[in-house]
Amino acid sequence: MKRKILICLIPVFVIALAGCESQAFKAERQMWKAHKKAEAIYKNPKGTPPYVLKKAVSAYEAIGKKYPDSLFAVQSQFSIGHLYLVMGDFDRARSVYKSLAFDCDKKGNLCAEAYFAIGKSYELQGNWPDAELIYRKIMQEFPFSAKSLDLPLYMMLHYKNAKDTINTQRTVNEAVGYYKGLMSDERGKKGADILHGLVTRSYLESDQWPQALDSLEEYVRDFPDQNPEEAIYIKAVIYQKKLNDKDKAKAELQRILKDYPDSKLTPHVKSLLERI
Repeated sequence: MKRKILICLIPVFVIALAGCESQAFKAERQMWKAHKKAEAIYKNPKGTPPYVLKKAVSAYEAIGKKYPDSLFAVQSQFSIGHLYLVMGDFDRARSVYKSLAFDCDKKGNLCAEAYFAIGKSYELQGNWPDAELIYRKIMQEFPFSAKSLDLPLYMMLHYKNAKDTINTQRTVNEAVGYYKGLMSDERGKKGADILHGLVTRSYLESDQWPQALDSLEEYVRDFPDQNPEEAIYIKAVIYQKKLNDKDKAKAELQRILKDYPDSKLTPHVKSLLERI
């Protein structure tokens, strides 16, 4: 009897599963059609008639209404915001992004993405101060999101590209403090090597070679199981290309050959030694 019941249930399960797959496929197909409508707008936003924009927005809105609990519903909202953004309608774009950021607990990491889009809208509008306020809000409220980890470097590079040396140094110091603060958090201990790498990158991106060298040596000391020879190799490159100190570059490369003879970097190390 139990066997007959199981046999009877199998077709029902298969039909239900097929129905779920069909719904996902339909949502994806509808999303693809909406993207096709949006393509022309991205290619020529200034020449886009209002009715073309309206059709693309309506196509995305239909996905949210028909599949409200799917990831495509969230993606379609982002797409609507991006359309308004490329059209230069910053207020309307921000309104869409704010609706996405409203329910942070439900959407989790997507909330940081929504806030970043709001910040980007200010930035594209030429309003960097308000953009920076939003970026700092992300760092404070979502410290372990992917966006939050990117933002200290993003802001520092903004000032570096603007040749603003005072604010570049300020944001470098803030970035280093931010990453080190996360390392001291219980949640950050598991990724301490990654956070330390971001500290080093802060120095590298701002051309602060002495600080970068010290940070790389600290990595070798503190993370002996995380390919420390890669940090030593970067030190050698800094000495060779940035500080023009061939002797110290050679010393670091020879250190790799001595302490890590089985490293995958060995061929590169030998090759660089021959060229110095």
